[in-house]
Amino acid sequence: MIIKNGNVITANEIKKCDIKIANGKIAGLGFFESYDGDVIDASDCYISPGFVDIHTHGGGGGDFMDATADSFDKALDFHTKNGTTSILATSVTAPVDQILDMLSASRGYIGRKNNICKIQGVHLEGPYISYNKRGAQHEKYLRIPSRDDYSFITKNSDIVRTVTIAPELEGATEMVTELIKNGIVVCGGHDDGEKRTIMPAIEAGLSHCTHLWCAMSTVAMRDMKRSVGLCELGLLDDRLSVEIIADNHHIVPDMTKLIYKCKTADKMCLVSDCLRAGGMPVDDTLYTLGNKYDKLSQKFVVSEGVAMMPDRTHYAGSIQPLSQMVRNLIYTCDIPIVDAIKMASLTPAKIVGLDSEVGSIEIGKSADICILDNKFNVINTVINGKEA
Repeated sequence: MIIKNGNVITANEIKKCDIKIANGKIAGLGFFESYDGDVIDASDCYISPGFVDIHTHGGGGGDFMDATADSFDKALDFHTKNGTTSILATSVTAPVDQILDMLSASRGYIGRKNNICKIQGVHLEGPYISYNKRGAQHEKYLRIPSRDDYSFITKNSDIVRTVTIAPELEGATEMVTELIKNGIVVCGGHDDGEKRTIMPAIEAGLSHCTHLWCAMSTVAMRDMKRSVGLCELGLLDDRLSVEIIADNHHIVPDMTKLIYKCKTADKMCLVSDCLRAGGMPVDDTLYTLGNKYDKLSQKFVVSEGVAMMPDRTHYAGSIQPLSQMVRNLIYTCDIPIVDAIKMASLTPAKIVGLDSEVGSIEIGKSADICILDNKFNVINTVINGKEA
């Protein structure tokens, strides 16, 4: 396959060239006069790496916590159509047996060689998070590292790539150390800590912040002393990368600009945090966050372009794919095209250790490519060198 005449967005520049694809890999960048295989004419289009979403719960009516092929296929189809080619299927705080079912279902999708968005592992969002900052997570299933066994995570370290924990919880530092020993990236989030209770986890190797500013500790007075929280530490500490839900609701443009100024595109990535309502009709439907077969699972509605708890007191998650968030960065935050694309591709791939395989248009990498029109709308997605 040859993709011709496009404006190719690399990690550092936009350049006019063709992309040659062979055996599912990027085989050449340049200008090719003749070719016997399939040709995609990308005139007046941008050619981007396929997007890499390291925090997404589903879409298209499916939630990964349903742990069914139907829900997985719906979610993957939704993200594929929106230019995402690699994801980490993300859990919610739930009973351990439901999380294990979700892990089992995810394992069945990993390594599939078909032309649909690839599950590259799992992100466990909870259940080791703060009660006060649980957001839309169910309080009944919260766990504390010092009290509640987490060996079910380490036993599945072959597919668990990232875990979100609240670093101030008793036993969290020891949990960080154990997870890192097992090759898992530890993220801080849904926390209610302060600097003195957060720093031990960072020193132990916590390296990433889950959806910055959303259900996260920030500057506060405690015992008549003002202290920063994980939000500020995420901006200040160069050891920490951060992710944002750039839907212009969870993080509004001025906040995006501030985070970008502090972290740059090399330490800041986009995540969709998309729920099953992504791509679905907005008609006051009551949706389920998490396993739809569990009567205790949280409910949410979609209102004014964002998922909310039914009482409208706080957000429940996003309904936007990464492609829309890229457009938000470019058009409402004035972020350069190359950096906006990097935050949706190479940077998240680096954070979770996938950058040798995906995340940028380079010879030898997987031919996972997103073709965008001149308004950055997705018009074609190529996965493993095949049109999706």
